[in-house]
Amino acid sequence: MNNTHPGERLHLGCGGFAPPGWINTDGSWHVWLARWPLVKRLALAIGLLPAMHRDHPWPDSILRLDLRRRLPFPAERLSAVYSSHVLEHLHRAEALALLGEIRRCLRPGGVARMAVPDLAFHLEEYRQGRILPEAPGATPADTLMHRLYLRPPAPPGGSWPRRLYHAVLDFNSHKWLYDQESLCALFREAGFASPEACPLLTSRIPGIEHIERPERIGGGGTLIVEAEK
Repeated sequence: MNNTHPGERLHLGCGGFAPPGWINTDGSWHVWLARWPLVKRLALAIGLLPAMHRDHPWPDSILRLDLRRRLPFPAERLSAVYSSHVLEHLHRAEALALLGEIRRCLRPGGVARMAVPDLAFHLEEYRQGRILPEAPGATPADTLMHRLYLRPPAPPGGSWPRRLYHAVLDFNSHKWLYDQESLCALFREAGFASPEACPLLTSRIPGIEHIERPERIGGGGTLIVEAEK
């Protein structure tokens, strides 16, 4: 994308949520299927796409990005980069490389803000013996595993194309979890000098309330770290 300008802001892993004023990106195949409705209908028909996604809207303005690759932006062109519950889906080495790419693309004074599941919070829940009714079991350990989501409780079901997709790509499960110390250390390793944990909706990014959704990351189980280049 060579038509960027210094004020552009990048939203990584947006899902179907594409707020205006951001370059909204996601790695899901839904981004591609949104541009090819006939292929989407075929994917639904053969069971590759779950029926729950039949009427799930994905704006066709979303840019498909594989975050394990180099970001397609020139150096020092972005003023802010935001992601919510994305970094934990990458292996630590991949997350480190991504933060390095983010730093390369940020202009001086630009801000990177990453929201991830808070490992310390969930371990404290386990220590206190909390049990969630939606967890696949009736013990604190089941609740912890449900929260960490390192793997789903059962192998992927459905048609063989869908099982193959999950076996090969494995995007949904978590690969690496962070507490405040380890995430700040990752930022520093990527070249950011002073990362710090931030409360929900408190940021150096103007208009953070338009992209950070309390219904998605509220409730105390999310860690947010922000750093300036």
